[in-house]
Amino acid sequence: MRNGSLILAAVVFGSSTLWAQHRVTPPSTIFIPVDQTPTPNYQYHDGTATLIDGTVLQGLFRYNGRNTFVYRTGGQALSKRIGFSMIRRLAVAGADSTTTTRSDSTIFVRLGRRLYRQLTGGTTMVVDRRFSVDEERGRIGQRLYVLDDNGDFHRFSSLQKLNKWFYAFRERSGKSLPDVFLNENEIVKAVARINGE
Repeated sequence: MRNGSLILAAVVFGSSTLWAQHRVTPPSTIFIPVDQTPTPNYQYHDGTATLIDGTVLQGLFRYNGRNTFVYRTGGQALSKRIGFSMIRRLAVAGADSTTTTRSDSTIFVRLGRRLYRQLTGGTTMVVDRRFSVDEERGRIGQRLYVLDDNGDFHRFSSLQKLNKWFYAFRERSGKSLPDVFLNENEIVKAVARINGE
């Protein structure tokens, strides 16, 4: 009898354990957010490029997401890739007026060995390394670069350092502007106002 009750207890325990294992719900899926924005769809824009060798190209230009622009003339389907190292200046129709001071065109200029997007012109030029025209509205590159009126080239990856530079620049200009410029876009617009654009 004792053996029978032990066997019965073992069977009940085993079956309840087996039943409990089947009743456990599988772990739920955990989604971890990733800070990735979708790749923009770069469009063709009318424009004019001046190359390093002095050649002038007029036609349609599109950034291809790497270190080249795709160029084609008028309605021709044939296209040609133009590397950044070949371009001295490129002006294309269309602009993101939330990031640049121009509303009609976007200008890319060579400073030293690199190509930059010009955010402000004038004696103090603010540039970045983002090559969109109006495809990424409101986006500025991770770093801002400033070519000041003394010919010094500054690089800013910190908003705090950019603000510090801006307040010193504003004081040197002698122009009165409100004290609060917190983000990169506001500082770019204020530099343009000081430059008289």
